[in-house]
Amino acid sequence: MRKHSKGAPAFTPANPTAAKVATLFAEGVGFHQNGQLDRALAAYEQVLRLMPKHFEALHHTGIAAFQGGKYQIAATFIRSALAISPNVGAAHGNLGNALKELGRFEEALASYDRALALAGDDADTHYNRGTALQALGRFDEALAGFGRALALNPNDVDALNNQAVVLHELRRNEEALASLDRALALHPQFAHAHNNRGNVLKDLGRAEEALASYEAALSLFPQFGDAWYNRGIVLHVLGRPEDALSSYENTLQLNPESAAAWHNRALALQLLRRYREALASCERALALQPENPEILRHRGRLLAQLNMHDAALGSLDQLGAQQADDPKTLHLRAQTLRELGQIDAALASIERALALAPDNYDYLLLRGALLRALLRYDEALASFELALAQRPQGPAAHANRGMVLSDLGRFDEARASLDHSLELMPELAPARWNRALLNLLLGDFERGLPDYEARWSVEELGVFHEKRDFAAPLWLGQEPVEGKTILLHAEQGLGDTLQFCRYAPLLAARGARVILEVQPALAGLLGRLPGVDQVLAKGAKLPPFDLHCPLMSLPLAFGTRNDSIPTPGAYLAADPQRVAAWGELLGQKTRARVGVVWSGNPHHRLDRFRSLPFSAIAGLASERIELVSLQKDVRPIDRVLLQMNKNVRHAGERLTDFEETAALIAQVDLVVTVDTSVAHLAGALGKPVWILLPGGALPDWRWQLERSDSPWYASARLVRQERLGEWGPVLERVRAELEGALATQA
Repeated sequence: MRKHSKGAPAFTPANPTAAKVATLFAEGVGFHQNGQLDRALAAYEQVLRLMPKHFEALHHTGIAAFQGGKYQIAATFIRSALAISPNVGAAHGNLGNALKELGRFEEALASYDRALALAGDDADTHYNRGTALQALGRFDEALAGFGRALALNPNDVDALNNQAVVLHELRRNEEALASLDRALALHPQFAHAHNNRGNVLKDLGRAEEALASYEAALSLFPQFGDAWYNRGIVLHVLGRPEDALSSYENTLQLNPESAAAWHNRALALQLLRRYREALASCERALALQPENPEILRHRGRLLAQLNMHDAALGSLDQLGAQQADDPKTLHLRAQTLRELGQIDAALASIERALALAPDNYDYLLLRGALLRALLRYDEALASFELALAQRPQGPAAHANRGMVLSDLGRFDEARASLDHSLELMPELAPARWNRALLNLLLGDFERGLPDYEARWSVEELGVFHEKRDFAAPLWLGQEPVEGKTILLHAEQGLGDTLQFCRYAPLLAARGARVILEVQPALAGLLGRLPGVDQVLAKGAKLPPFDLHCPLMSLPLAFGTRNDSIPTPGAYLAADPQRVAAWGELLGQKTRARVGVVWSGNPHHRLDRFRSLPFSAIAGLASERIELVSLQKDVRPIDRVLLQMNKNVRHAGERLTDFEETAALIAQVDLVVTVDTSVAHLAGALGKPVWILLPGGALPDWRWQLERSDSPWYASARLVRQERLGEWGPVLERVRAELEGALATQA
């Protein structure tokens, strides 16, 4: 913004004092013109001692003060001059300049209007008046002012530049670009015009050209903080977060107090998945602008990404206290509550957001996801259909629709919806992942297993954070393994490791040296897996190896199909010494023994449909059936009842690892369990196991649909609910069949 002040013409002295005053004033003007402001001010001060109402000395003192950045002093002296000669247009214009720098824009406008009324059209005054209107956000009037300035001086590059800024504010971007191009044709070294041109090009979607403009500005003025900041934004748009980060850091070297730069730095770090650094940067931004809603909201999002959901909720509640009806905050709050498992509260929050923004695509998607989590499938489907009405080609809406159609058992429609989402966005990993689960649930391994590899790209899955970056190549079955060392590594739950470790002997049969890395609780048991050369607990130092493969990629690597699953019989064995020790502890068997497990991971999305209360499973005990608890972790409410129940023997604290659990399973006749790792352990040991499953399409994909047997475990029987959530009939059937099958055993 140009700062321009004009002096008034001198007058001719008529007496000796006046002559001395004139001489002093002339000296002051000379110093002033040479940029010696202190000496000029000293001369003007001598004039004013001799003649306190000397208009020119007062006026020029004001001009010098203005040029020294002392705007309040400037305004005071110029007002004093105008009190003597109120009709000098230049003085009114200069007063306007001082007032404008003081942020007193309305008063500045009045001064400019008075200057124009007294002195007529003047390009500089029209320009300065335009900048005051621009600062007030009165863009149409500012544009008219710059137009009048340019009519008087068509080559005024400042007016062309500011005209462009205003046109940009009015979203008249093509005109703004033309104005900046004119300015740069006149003055190619005008760094601010290059920067403003970048802003216009960015908003026109011409990001590469915008970047070139910012870099042109910086080549002329490397200390141009705004250009570094704007360059960071366009690099962000171009998908270059590392470069954007560098640009924001240059901004902050020049202006460490820029909350916007700290915030955008946090955004770049977030894209780079450097979440803790991003949070620290966000905190710096908040220290500068504690009430900024965008920064508070971003802080909440980062805390959630760091799984600090309680803290995230606190940050969002702080924001909610300021903006109770902000739909963005309500949306993010709903996401956070979902992560905390508070699904009903999350649904209430997103419903409030939708009341404020009924057609918001993202809000409709989240509401559908929450309704699906509550198993309100028809309502969830309706929400996804509404999202598609807003965005018919929205890949996420098609993908979510496919998931809920699968839940409803409408599998052909589900697959079509998921396929369509991937046609729209082939890289949409959650859609590939859910298509994998659908096809695997239906026993279609040929289509399901390749899609199952998408798990490494779905950030919401726990396995996303288990991906390993080894120098050795990933093996997926394409190359021979004879004579090579291959690392097989666990990636998900204990049950998954127990299920898929069966492939290790197949690699040994092909001539590979097999290293197996598993969870510490399984290391001892899997040490007896045939064909494995070395078993390591996760966290131990790894020896050299040539190839690696995650355990759950092995079915793909071996081309497994539903009818060719290897080793459905026993492939693990309990330690004989531990088996004997449990035999002594249990004593002589006088009744059939049934091992029971009634609850699994309490954090599982469907835990309330997969787990039972202890009181339900305890009813299986009878005079002819002894129950032995294989439950390692007992929930507090069940612990009290278990301690009171004399019909269930509980090993609890003695089950220190799966070696112990396997040995105890060897001492029972049959295992009855919900879907937990013990189900896989019993199946891998070849022990008869009845696995209790929820109804509908809710069971995990590996149990498939409707069938009562399992291709994974020959000794398994699958007992399913007929109606979702109703365990009573299932347990009655199990009780009756147990009596018939085991009553004669002792």
